[in-house]
Amino acid sequence: MAIGLFAIFAFCAPAPAQTLDHYTLIMAWLPGQCLVKPELPLCADLTLKDPAGRNLTLIGLRPDPRPNSVPMRDCDPMTGAFSTPLFEGEVDTLATKSCHLPPVNLSEELARALADVMPTVAQCAERRFWASYGSCSMLSHERYFDRAVSRALELRQSLFNITIAGGIGSRAKLESLVNAFMEQYGEESAASLQLVCGRSKKRNQSVLTEIRIKLRQQGTMRPLGPESFWRETGTTLRHRCPDQFLIAEAGQPVPDPVAKPSAPGTIDLEQMPEIPEPAAPIIEAPTVEIPTITSPAAPAPVTPAPATPAPANTAPPDPTKPQPMDTEPMLIIPPIQ
Repeated sequence: MAIGLFAIFAFCAPAPAQTLDHYTLIMAWLPGQCLVKPELPLCADLTLKDPAGRNLTLIGLRPDPRPNSVPMRDCDPMTGAFSTPLFEGEVDTLATKSCHLPPVNLSEELARALADVMPTVAQCAERRFWASYGSCSMLSHERYFDRAVSRALELRQSLFNITIAGGIGSRAKLESLVNAFMEQYGEESAASLQLVCGRSKKRNQSVLTEIRIKLRQQGTMRPLGPESFWRETGTTLRHRCPDQFLIAEAGQPVPDPVAKPSAPGTIDLEQMPEIPEPAAPIIEAPTVEIPTITSPAAPAPVTPAPATPAPANTAPPDPTKPQPMDTEPMLIIPPIQ
């Protein structure tokens, strides 16, 4: 009897309620996610020209419960009502399932801002995150996404985001990124920051993929500052990245893994290509042209110039005057006195 009453009271005991305690702002580093999962829809055309290729992007603002409380998830009662069947030829993917969920009602201005900071809107990611987490905030679509977009835009303009973008394509130190975050928001803010890395199998190294920041409920309503962050007393978030990791570059080619040599006899040797013998070159005898030599022409006869005749009447030379140089001078005898 006692056992039966105990079972009845245990069955009737109220379940722990969903009690909101704080929020987690989750941001993505898309180039890193594409390096870990190249099959993601946004990875094909992602380049450094795209703002999403050089800035953190929004994944969502997740409500978190108090310790020992029921996880805050799947609070939208309309989610199950939109499990529509696939159309003919439609592929069952996460994006397909997300786009079957009811749309979120946002103002035109907020919808544009959300698409800028959350490029996965093209795959209806905002619908999936609202159905899974956002609906547990007990806020309207407009108020919830306004808080998420505002805080995400502020983080994209922070020193922390600039430090990440400055290390694109190189290996970064965990300590350097944490110091950049503390420099702007204070030393105590580091306890609310968590870096998440994934493993790139083709590159065989850790790659930055996500940033998670714990925020107070009031911290989601005002600009980010030292008073915005939530932290559990006596604890610090443990990073999911090693001391050094890669900050991937958008559009970075992924090298194929190096093929290991096969055991002898397991593969056929490639046939050597047949090389045709070179044809003997045809050498033609050179053709020499003999130039025609002609004798020089005879010089034209020279006609002597006619002699100039002497004047007919030539006066006798005057002995008192000097004579030409070709004649001997005349001796002039003075008269006798």
